[in-house]
Amino acid sequence: MQYNVAELLKGPSGATRQYQVDEEPQFQLEGARLVGQITGSVRLMRTQKGILVEADLSSQAEVDCARCLKKAETTLTVHIADEYRPTVDIRTGFRVWPEPDEVIEEELLIGPNNVLDLDEAARQELEASVPLKTLCTVACAGICPRCGQDLNEGPCECEPEPDARWEALRQVFNQAATQ
Repeated sequence: MQYNVAELLKGPSGATRQYQVDEEPQFQLEGARLVGQITGSVRLMRTQKGILVEADLSSQAEVDCARCLKKAETTLTVHIADEYRPTVDIRTGFRVWPEPDEVIEEELLIGPNNVLDLDEAARQELEASVPLKTLCTVACAGICPRCGQDLNEGPCECEPEPDARWEALRQVFNQAATQ
């Protein structure tokens, strides 16, 4: 998602551009695999120091089910609101650096070619929006912790192990039953 913002940088503060997004992602996520297009809208507004980007984006992602490890799909929706700063003054061609006390992340800079690149911001926001626990279905039974049988396909042949946390209570019941 790259936008040439040369004309917008020449314009007055408050000038805006709107774009609709429907494109193939140019990046990969760590915790999920994007399937399909990234869709949404991008609004660019000229500020006194740069370009304010407001974007609402969404995409389908494939993740592992937290219980049975089968693939599950989820929708990732993000909102981006960042100010990008030019490194070169559009009118003079001189390099423009942030103020000495300012700290600006590298990905929030508009290079000398005046192209604003939203890919890294979109990647970071989509990565952060991947759910920690996704289920393939609400009623997913998971897998047997001993044999690995998918319990959605049927029960396994494992003998149930008694829970050691209840052993003291079992002893009390056994003593009461023998008396």
